[in-house]
Order: sequence, then C-alpha cells, then structure tokens
Amino acid sequence: MPLHVNLYHEVQRQELARRRDPLRLGMLAVLVVAIGFVANYFVALGRSHSIGTQYSGLEDEWSSIEPKAKEAKARQEELNGEIAASDAMVKSVDGRFYWAPVLDEILKAVPRSVQLTHVGADAPGDDKAINSVLTISGISSAPEPRKEAEAVRTAIDSRLGSKFKHVASVFKALDDSDQIVMLDGRRLPTASFTMEFQIQVRDPIVVAQPAARKARAEAAE
Repeated sequence: MPLHVNLYHEVQRQELARRRDPLRLGMLAVLVVAIGFVANYFVALGRSHSIGTQYSGLEDEWSSIEPKAKEAKARQEELNGEIAASDAMVKSVDGRFYWAPVLDEILKAVPRSVQLTHVGADAPGDDKAINSVLTISGISSAPEPRKEAEAVRTAIDSRLGSKFKHVASVFKALDDSDQIVMLDGRRLPTASFTMEFQIQVRDPIVVAQPAARKARAEAAE
C-alpha cells in the first residue's frame, strides 16, 4: 500500500487562512458594493439623459404649439362673445311684446265722440316683470262727457281683458273742460281724461317650494 506524505500542508494552511482573512473579505465586499453603486449611477445617468432628451423635445413641441394655443383661446373668447350677443338678440326678439293688436282693440272701443290725444306704453323692464303699463289721454264730448269717458274706459278694459289674463284700469285724471265742440250739429261739453291700464303680458315665474316638489315626486312614484 503506497504511503502519501503531504509536505505542503503548512503552506496550504497559510493559503487557506489568507483566503479567509476578514479584512480581505471586507475589502471584496466593499469593492462589490462600490461596483454596484457605479453601475447604478450609470443607469440613472442614462435614464436622466433620456428624460432630458424627451423634455427638450416636448419643450420644442410646446414652443411651436403655444402661439396656436393662444390664438385658439383668443378666437374662443371672440366666438363666446358673438354667441352671447346672438343669444341676447334672440332672447330679445322672442320676448318682445307686440302692441299692434292692443292698439287695434283700443281703436275698436273708441267712439266718434271721443278723441285720443296720446297713447303711450311701457314694456316690461326685465325678465321678472310681468305687467305693461298703457296710458291713454283724450277728450270726450257728450251731454255727460265724464260718463262718456267712463264708458270708453270700461269698453277698452273689456276688450283688453278678452286678450290678456289680467287687466286693471284706473283714471289718472278726469276733469271737465271749458271747450265746446260741434258733433252732429249739436254743441256738446267736453272732459279731458287720462287712463292707465295695467296689462299682464307674461305669466309669473313660480318657484316650487321644496315640500311641494317632494310631494309631487312622491306622487309620481
């Protein structure tokens, strides 16, 4: 049986001890960590460069788009102004009140013995107003001119009442006049008058109360 004698066991033991030296192992660990940091730095540097390139591209693109965006915004504001003006005009046309039918009813109610000297009207001032004011001035001639003026006011009130939901009329003035007129060969005394008519030309805007809206909703269900 052959006999093997290891004459290098001391050398091998020293070599093994050198490999297991804590300082050496620590240095290797530090070196590995440093290499990792360096690698991470270059990766982050490449990523930052890529982001910077993208940012520059987007900045250049925005520089070319920004004037168009400002122009589009100015055009939008201009169109909004035109739309608002158009809406106001359409609203004004749709909401206007036509006085021709009213004047026609007045002419039908006025007899030959009455002469109108003034007819004025005020349309509703805003969207919430529902009444228009009609003012009529004139001179009545009859054996009893004041009674004739009252008959005219009643006739006009009746005719307008058939066209509108609510009409209220009063005399603002009714005075005997010293003028004498000739009508059908007769000398008749006169009276001057001013009438005012409140005419409802729009339906009132009714805001439903919360309880009423809730009751209607429950009834609908």
